[in-house]
Amino acid sequence: MILALLLACSRPSPQPSPQPTVVLISWDTTRADALSSYADVRSWRPQEPDLGPSTPTADGLAARGTRFQWALAHAPTTLSSHSSVMSGRDSHGHRVVRNGYPLPADLPLLAERFAAAGWDTIAVVGASTLEAGMGLNRGFRLYDDQVGTRVRARYEDRADRVNERVFAAVDKGVARPLFLFVHYFDPHSPWDSASPEVRQKFPQAGPAEPGPLVEKAVAGTLSDEEARAARAAYLAEVAWTDQQTGLLLDGLRKRRLLDDSLVVLFSDHGEALDDPGSWPYGHGLDADLPALHVPLIIAGSGRFAAPVGVDARPARLLDLGSTVLARVGLPGALGEGQDLFARTEALPSFAEATKPDAQERTDAWNNLPFDRSVVDEGHLLRVTPLRGQSRLSRLGDSAVVDPERTERLRAKLEAWDAAAPGFREVELEEETRKALEALGYVEGG
Repeated sequence: MILALLLACSRPSPQPSPQPTVVLISWDTTRADALSSYADVRSWRPQEPDLGPSTPTADGLAARGTRFQWALAHAPTTLSSHSSVMSGRDSHGHRVVRNGYPLPADLPLLAERFAAAGWDTIAVVGASTLEAGMGLNRGFRLYDDQVGTRVRARYEDRADRVNERVFAAVDKGVARPLFLFVHYFDPHSPWDSASPEVRQKFPQAGPAEPGPLVEKAVAGTLSDEEARAARAAYLAEVAWTDQQTGLLLDGLRKRRLLDDSLVVLFSDHGEALDDPGSWPYGHGLDADLPALHVPLIIAGSGRFAAPVGVDARPARLLDLGSTVLARVGLPGALGEGQDLFARTEALPSFAEATKPDAQERTDAWNNLPFDRSVVDEGHLLRVTPLRGQSRLSRLGDSAVVDPERTERLRAKLEAWDAAAPGFREVELEEETRKALEALGYVEGG
């Protein structure tokens, strides 16, 4: 008996299992082919490999998890797209017209689901576009939107500063399972965030401000050298964001927050460069692939290990919340989303542009006149009511002539529009309205 007691005392006490962590990382304004791991869908001058991306952190996640080859956003603007991720609904479902329209308070959100299940919930955002007054803060114990640098008509922080704020938040104590949302804004123009160390990897990189190139691209006078310089400047910003994401994950790992974790990397929307058929060097006016085709990578460790490989089926961003909930064992879908790992049915993905707002409808849903699209049956149908144009193309390929398929997809798009909500005015608290007016997001008066 004494020997048994001695042996029992000499055995190391069992270590408690690590607290699970979910890290949801958003790279704003990042098109899928800006990541090295998406070389199989590269759409910008694939014959020029010297202008390839450099994203080793994202590539590492893809190598040990699932890369969704055709992840699709529902709108080419920050607030609307993040609202889809956090509510499980497209723009008609969550009713966010564009930046500056707060998310309606009646929609359950992903962070609220985690909080109700006893998780700690922290968010750190990189730009005032997602400031707390827009409604995405619901469910987060801490929603850090304290960005400090004025850029054009907004405030933002570089990715390294975002990391500092993340570490400051978690170092104050995380006693429960953690749901952490981190938002980096650096790939959004102007392209001036990358460190000199990162930027020197892209020696062709041109000016940080792409605005002057728009007129040349529209007029057809943009030179190949200018297009390459802009591409390189953009890729430098994405590479910088990738580097800082690596430092984020290293810091969380040192804090033992990634021992048992699910890491999700996605973008809210893409960015047009000199892509044919798109409004050049920007986003918001188009519902085509440069604007909507985004990276989505899900990787896990411990009990949350994800399947390794590439899922080539279209994946809607509104499905992301339901997928995360299912991976961590929380019951029920989020909004209209489905678990991307368990889906048996291919559902169409709808999207709409959010500009030009001067031509919005006031007798129906604001965005109905704008560029819109549906992806289904391996094809994308894009319709532009303002110009009376439509175009059918294979997903990631050239335009095709297929009248029967066009009519089927057009009917689905028209049904989506027929069920759209009515006109929505901006409804803001006075303090939030004044702040957004100062930033140029809403008109005064």
